[in-house]
Amino acid sequence: MLALRAGILHAGILNAPSFKKLLSLFSSARWLVALSLGRLRPMKESYRSLFDDLDQAAVTLDDLFTRQLIAIRRGKVFDFAPAPIDVAADGFQQRVQGMLMGVAAGDALGHCTEWRYEPKTRYEEFGTIVDHLHGVNKRAGLISDDTQMTFWKVQRLITLGKFDFDDIVRCFVDHHDDIVGMGINTSGSLKRHQDRLESGQPSLYQCVGDPIKEGRGNGALMRFSPIVLPYLKSPSSVIWQDAVMSAFITHGHTCALASALPMTHLLWEVLRNPHGEIPKPSWWIDEYLKWGGDLETETLEFSEEFPIPKAFVNFRGTLCDFLDGPLRNTFRKGVPLRDACSLSGFGSRADVVQTLPAVLYTLMCHGDSLQSSIIAAVNDTKDNDTIAAIVGAFVGAIHGRQAIRAKWIDGICSYSLKIDKLTTYSDKSVIELLAAQASEKFCAR
Repeated sequence: MLALRAGILHAGILNAPSFKKLLSLFSSARWLVALSLGRLRPMKESYRSLFDDLDQAAVTLDDLFTRQLIAIRRGKVFDFAPAPIDVAADGFQQRVQGMLMGVAAGDALGHCTEWRYEPKTRYEEFGTIVDHLHGVNKRAGLISDDTQMTFWKVQRLITLGKFDFDDIVRCFVDHHDDIVGMGINTSGSLKRHQDRLESGQPSLYQCVGDPIKEGRGNGALMRFSPIVLPYLKSPSSVIWQDAVMSAFITHGHTCALASALPMTHLLWEVLRNPHGEIPKPSWWIDEYLKWGGDLETETLEFSEEFPIPKAFVNFRGTLCDFLDGPLRNTFRKGVPLRDACSLSGFGSRADVVQTLPAVLYTLMCHGDSLQSSIIAAVNDTKDNDTIAAIVGAFVGAIHGRQAIRAKWIDGICSYSLKIDKLTTYSDKSVIELLAAQASEKFCAR
């Protein structure tokens, strides 16, 4: 079976519609393709995957590339280490803390009006949100999966001093029932990982689900920022592998995987710049394309299950093509963020294809101010907690912890992180403690 799949991949027809349907049937957890009978039959709960003949021990990204089992290309950027960062510079530890705490601030401010509201209806009910909606909304001051999975990852990186795929997987699996607002794809992936860790089945490669139809959510991107921590003092090209493998824990779509590397590069470069230096608007797109332009394996497709944003209706190409064309043109025309992130623009749902342009556009329009960028993301986007969390990581890295309003962190009132030895601590206390520990461990000389 593996030989058949490899041969098809080599023949260059991976993107053919008929093959996509066939691979989807192969990968589905509900059906088994009975080729010899020429029909479908229900699949048992315990099933044999396409990849069971492969050794799962110490799988690396190079293994996935060699076996053609991951939906990105091995671009040239994998061979280059990021440029050194002066971690001893004045205020740098505050910037690392800002990077992490910016995630929590954006998440908590957006979570209480996430998903159920469009920007227009959100404004009609709450006005412009600039603080936690205590006394108005029951979810005010609560963090969600964006902050949880980011800081669980931070805690494991502090403990081991490096990224370890299965260590992070075990952490997420152990916290599965604690995760607030988790997406269907992430939940399904973690349940499959739990089975894999306990019994060896399904294989690691199948835990992310069908890479063509599933795994295009923004759940991997929302937790990406801590991956830079172990490399701040010792840059290495391995950082790019870690970024992709971290996304591959739960997401298999080419856009979700390919976005992890250039977004990590953008964050690294922001940290490398002097404190408070604001990139030019075009820089965000130019640098993304420079490091991510040769990673995606297929053009964008959209399901009729959800409304398709107008900007994508007649678009043909990859996500990078979209950034280089329609996104640039949107900024040149001066389209307001709220309009750009609506269905009349490119949208801002939990689809990474919409989230990524929304994040970059927010940074292009408001990156000169931490407060303005987070407030804009919270008010003017649909999946506002995740978009504000990702934006918060970047502007926190640019402007530092001191630029975050104290009330944004002090107003976090949940107890959902539940980390060993810190189970009685509030989320606010854990966030502050881990941010400080991370900056000390990974930045102090």
